[in-house]
Amino acid sequence: MMIRSLSPFGPPFGPPFGPPLGLHLAVRTGSLIVAIATICSAASALAEDSAPIAHGGVDDWYLYGAPEIAIYAHTGKGNSSSTQITGPRVVPPNSQFGDLGTAISDPERSRELVASFLAGGTFGVATPAIDVPGRPRLFLDLNVSAAQTTETQLARRGSPGQLAFPRGARPSTAVGEGAMIGVGTQISVQHQGPQVHAGIGVSFEFPIGDEELIRIRPAAVYSRTILDIKAQVLRAVRLNQDFGNNQQLDDFRTIALQDERTEVYHASGPSLEVEYVPGLEWGPFAISVFARGHASHIFNSLKTEMQQCNTAGGQPNECMYWKYTQDEWAYRASLGVHMTWVPRPLW
Repeated sequence: MMIRSLSPFGPPFGPPFGPPLGLHLAVRTGSLIVAIATICSAASALAEDSAPIAHGGVDDWYLYGAPEIAIYAHTGKGNSSSTQITGPRVVPPNSQFGDLGTAISDPERSRELVASFLAGGTFGVATPAIDVPGRPRLFLDLNVSAAQTTETQLARRGSPGQLAFPRGARPSTAVGEGAMIGVGTQISVQHQGPQVHAGIGVSFEFPIGDEELIRIRPAAVYSRTILDIKAQVLRAVRLNQDFGNNQQLDDFRTIALQDERTEVYHASGPSLEVEYVPGLEWGPFAISVFARGHASHIFNSLKTEMQQCNTAGGQPNECMYWKYTQDEWAYRASLGVHMTWVPRPLW
């Protein structure tokens, strides 16, 4: 004879000695609670093992990118010299009128600071750390920057440009060669982009709080930089004794010579970066600020020589010589904001 349950809480059980419905619910509820507790415990353990994004765990790789601004500077030396004038010229030249000497241009030299403002970006990757004090990590980074600059002038005399009479000049005596507007010589140099700086180094981490730390990042850096070098001279040679309203630009023979080169310099040297990590996070990224100093030694040719000769009027012996010498050391100081991403699994 089968006994059926009259319980209002569910269907009949079948066997007369089957467990009551309450016990089934208790077992299932307990299993669910154990499962939830297990998941929460695992998540808690994962959270404890995972460092903030800004720090990265010992076993974490991390990637970073940074807008970076910098000053790039070095010194350079310019020299200019010339041959004597061999072509037609007024006889005799008169220094009282402002006529110049017998050389196309007197020798000039100067050493100047050549500096540029750089704007660009840095991209890098850091390896997992060694679990010792300082947590050293190997890192690689690459900076590409555009140069924002003006020309730097060296070995300059006068202001070479377009030949013209001084304003209001039609005196009772002749206007001499040196009084004319636009005569002179100069060498000008200007950085061009893109500049490339690639480094490899070791990053050391020093906590200064629960979430803050300082990174010290010494590195060896290769640099590729570009420099435009231009040189010009304009010399007015007086041909006759005309003066006043009779004196015209045709009364002068011009020696206008110019040359230019583009030099690519390869260099290497040490850099040191100090990064402050304040524990700020923005989505999956951590934000930090850094400052870097970098010195590079140029290991290709430092001297650029240029020469041009005047062939107008059959005077190939009237020549101008320029030389630019780059300093063997260049320096870069930069500031930027790192955005760091630590790739981590989501399960």
